[in-house]
Amino acid sequence: MNNFSAAAKVLDELMLELTGMGLTIPVSVADDLKAARSLTNISQRQPADSDSEYDIGMKTMAILQNAEMNLLSLAETGVGADYADTWQKALNDAYQNKVTKAAPGYKPTFIPGIPKGEHWVRLQTDELADVSELDAMLGEYALTSAGQPDGWLLVHGKKEDVSSFLKALRQIIGKNGV
Repeated sequence: MNNFSAAAKVLDELMLELTGMGLTIPVSVADDLKAARSLTNISQRQPADSDSEYDIGMKTMAILQNAEMNLLSLAETGVGADYADTWQKALNDAYQNKVTKAAPGYKPTFIPGIPKGEHWVRLQTDELADVSELDAMLGEYALTSAGQPDGWLLVHGKKEDVSSFLKALRQIIGKNGV
């Protein structure tokens, strides 16, 4: 959870910068960032051994990834690919570099069925226009996927492959205006 706060801050900065450039940010993206900050604040006030900590973390991650995909897609189409890549790197740093050692009460996030060391992401596939294209991309990047009871798709594999997959998906979403 500790890194979600840093990622939300980076996304807020990106949103402000895009707004300053005259690009229109969808209201849903601003609402997603507000919800992510609220969930992060709630999680920090929860006892470390709380059963709901995992659920809050999953919800926060899903909301942040949705906002990330929308903002980076807007940045790429409105400003350029290099600009979006720079912000993607800043987000990766925010997710990874802020926590150097385990905080007191830290519980590692474990997803059953994902081998240790693999990177993963959850996607909401009902908003994607062509699911068959998504299946082809998963094969292209050597990623494994599994549907989850809440309707989301869990995608996992090597970190580089997941990052490349998300970048390609972001480009498709930007082109199709999904």
